[in-house]
Amino acid sequence: MADCESDLIDAVPLSAEEEAQIDRAIANARDPYDYEVAVSAEYDRVHDLLIVKLKSGQRLAIPREDLQGLADADPEKVGKVEIEMLGKALHWEELNEDFLVDGLRQGSYGNERWMKQLHERWRREDAAAALSRTA
Repeated sequence: MADCESDLIDAVPLSAEEEAQIDRAIANARDPYDYEVAVSAEYDRVHDLLIVKLKSGQRLAIPREDLQGLADADPEKVGKVEIEMLGKALHWEELNEDFLVDGLRQGSYGNERWMKQLHERWRREDAAAALSRTA
């Protein structure tokens, strides 16, 4: 039956307007954020960073200590990162951890409580750095 349907579709000519409508529908169906998906992800042990390369060419470099669930994880296991959901998520099977790429782009490295603690740590580090510059 599929062959009959495709023959029927091929046999029905479309007007220029119908072709244009189909082209617009296809263009509208494309994900406008497709360029923000991960094309590669790796753990850089030397610098202790998660490196995520996006389709746009942009790279995210996130300290492991900032990522909830990865901060205290075995570096060997952190290195086993997988790209899932057509580049929209990262997954660590052995750690049972997941991050959405869009969340990482927006600076979301964990739940609300984690982020509050992380911001407090960053403020302390900034204050200590400022004090050391004035000393």
